[in-house]
Order: sequence, then C-alpha cells, then structure tokens
Amino acid sequence: MTIPTRPQGRWRCGIATLTETPIPQVAIRAGAWEALGFDDIWVPDERLTRNVYITLATVAQATSQVGLGPAVTNPYTRHPAITAAAIATVDEISGGRASLAFGAGGGLDVYGLERTRPAATLKEAVRVVQGLTAGERLTYQGEVFSLHDAGLDFQPVRPVPVYLAGRGPRLLETAGEVADGAIIGGFATAAGLGYALERIDQGVQQAGRATRPDVMAWLYLSVHDDATAARVAVSHMVLASLITSRPILDRLGLRLPARLKDHLDATGWRYPTETPAQAAELLPDELVEAFAVYGTPADCLGRLDAIGQLGLNHVAFVPFPAGEDTLDQAARRAAALLTDLQH
Repeated sequence: MTIPTRPQGRWRCGIATLTETPIPQVAIRAGAWEALGFDDIWVPDERLTRNVYITLATVAQATSQVGLGPAVTNPYTRHPAITAAAIATVDEISGGRASLAFGAGGGLDVYGLERTRPAATLKEAVRVVQGLTAGERLTYQGEVFSLHDAGLDFQPVRPVPVYLAGRGPRLLETAGEVADGAIIGGFATAAGLGYALERIDQGVQQAGRATRPDVMAWLYLSVHDDATAARVAVSHMVLASLITSRPILDRLGLRLPARLKDHLDATGWRYPTETPAQAAELLPDELVEAFAVYGTPADCLGRLDAIGQLGLNHVAFVPFPAGEDTLDQAARRAAALLTDLQH
C-alpha cells in the first residue's frame, strides 16, 4: 500500500539552535534568522542549557512570522501536561506560531532517570499535549502517565502541532501513528531517509490514517567553498550520530571500516570526545555523507535536490561553521541554499 503524502510545494526550512547564545543576544540572532528567510527556529531542550521556554519567548518577541518550538524536548524530565502548558503559553505569546517536538531524551543518567518504554512514553506524551492544547479536559490512565480531570487553566490559542523525532523503527512508526509531524533525525541519504519513511508509513497504516503526517528532515549542514573544511566541521556530530545509531546501522546499509570499529569498541561507543579533525580522520566519506550534507554550495544543492526527489521538502538545518566562518556566516550560507532551492 502506498501512503498518500501531503501535497509538495515550496521548501519549508527551519534552523537550529540558539543554546550557545546568551539570552540578551537571542533576540538579535532570531531577528536576523527570520530576515534571512527561514521559516522556523528550533531550540533544543537537552542537558542543562539555557531554559528552552525562556529562549522561545525571547524568539517570539523578536520575530513576527517565523515558526518556533523546542526540538526536541522529552517526556521524562517534565510531565507532558506541564509541557503542554508551557508550549501553549509560547503559542499565545507568538500569536499561534509554536510547534512542539518530542524525542526520547538523551543524557538522562545525570538526573538519575532511565529511558524506559520510549515508544509508549512518547505516544502518551503526544496525545496529552494534543488534547490539552485543543482545550480538552482529560481523565487519562495510560501505561506511563495519568491525568485526572486535567485541563489548561487558560484558553489555548489553538491545538499546537506536535512532532515526534526518531531514528529507530519503533519511534518512527509511533510518529506515523499519532503525531502531527515526524522528524527524521540526522539521515542525509536516500537509503537512510527511505528507511525512515517506510517506518513512518508503517505507523500510518497501523493507525488507519488517511495521509502521512508532515515529515521534516533534520540535517546537519556545512557549506563552504573549501569542501574539506566543511567535511571536518560536521565530522564530530557525524561520529556522535553514528554511535547513537548503532542498533540500526545494518538497516541503513552501513558498514564500519575495521579501524573505526576497533576505535569505537575500545572507547565503549561513548559520546565522542574527539575533535572535529580527529573525527574526520576516523570517518570514511560514505559515513559522513550518511549523516550530513556538506561541501560547496553546488555539492549541497545536489544533495538537497536528491532529498527533494524523495518527496521531502521540509527540512531543518543545523549549520556548522567551516574554516574561518562564524555561526552567523554559516547561517547566511544556509539561507543562500534555501533561496536557490525555491527557484
């Protein structure tokens, strides 16, 4: 069975992240990113970074049209009802421009929390936020969460769209089952994105939905006239993505060279401490390309065109400065790609 997709039109392109920016400077950078033509600004909610909802409120006040939201938050460190109230508040401040993206959570061990039953936990979290931001009162007894005649104590502007991010098959299927949108985390080739779309469509079929939810490709991006410098810039994140994708590498058709596998086995497949240059030395080209879009503007446009051929025209760029570039310069290079994609 072929799942009907949403109509394809112009590219919708978001950008992340603002966590390294002090709050007094967030407004300046957010306004600049909106002026560059980005459609969404995504803010992560991981570890003990600057508070995501204060950051989003600052973005909302500094912009007038751009969408905004956390990508991703998790349902382990906050009850999803608390998250619903927070994102509905951001939606109110922004005049109905907010979205929410859930993921299964990383780095939970520092809080003494376990990442248990991620598919069930995320499915229930999505439904709680969908219901509460729609103005419903919920009495709910799930496997993970319970609510007893709960409702927001203010009128939400509208039901906030809820995305679910994942790489593993069960989380992608769950996105297809219940979410308003799915975020494919960090795959940048037809093989990886095709695998993810198949799993999302499986969830759509299981739930009996008429169409696939909105699908966004989360892309690590480095654009520079020096393609080697761009490759180095993304390599640390690619190594991290490779490590966290270990259970599904065979599904992606990826094989590790003996030298890289020996290195990862020796270091316990932990989050990488290597520098970008060291990571680049460890990684063959095909693995960097599996998890990132990098190179000259022409290289990157070719890669994005291939992604568009899969029916995907909603992306979020995580830009990595290459060479002597700053983050602002990397964002401008990404925006130039967006301009070319629209023509």
